[in-house]
Amino acid sequence: MRDSSIKPEPDLIKRLHQGDEAALASLMRMYYNDLYHYASRFTKDHELIKDCIQEVFISLWQRRENIEAIISPRYYFLRAIKNKTLKALHKKNNESISGLEEYEFLYEFSIEKIIIDKQISEEKARKLRHTLSLLSKRQQEIIYLKYYQFLDQAQIAELMNITRQSVYNLLHEAIQKLRILWHEEFVSN
Repeated sequence: MRDSSIKPEPDLIKRLHQGDEAALASLMRMYYNDLYHYASRFTKDHELIKDCIQEVFISLWQRRENIEAIISPRYYFLRAIKNKTLKALHKKNNESISGLEEYEFLYEFSIEKIIIDKQISEEKARKLRHTLSLLSKRQQEIIYLKYYQFLDQAQIAELMNITRQSVYNLLHEAIQKLRILWHEEFVSN
């Protein structure tokens, strides 16, 4: 059984180090939104942010032979986008790079927003628990094994003593039913 705390990043970093372009694409998909949101705390220039993110990944690709030392990809990417964005802003404003300690962080910590977001999350979690409880026991089990224990279809088939095709079929049926039930839950409320 796979530990849910195991992240796919080390494998992607290893594959990237070996020159796998698909690994770079996967890392981009995995981190793009986080990098965009973090960089948007330093500037509202969306084009500059997109350019900086692209430069981060181009630089990563160009230096892929030296990346095995990356222990925490999230930290690496957040640090890289911050540095890239601040340098680009200083260059854009014709300022010296030595003043990188001086920058704006554009975020308003709103207690009300945190409370509302928490309430919305709790409501969605309650509705999801309810919706999941409406699935058959086999559908609940397959959802649990796939999305909570991160097992692949072959492992699920062996564990549930069914064929791989049955895994695909049961998973498809469970997801379809979840979509219908989820939609009904939100339309009725």
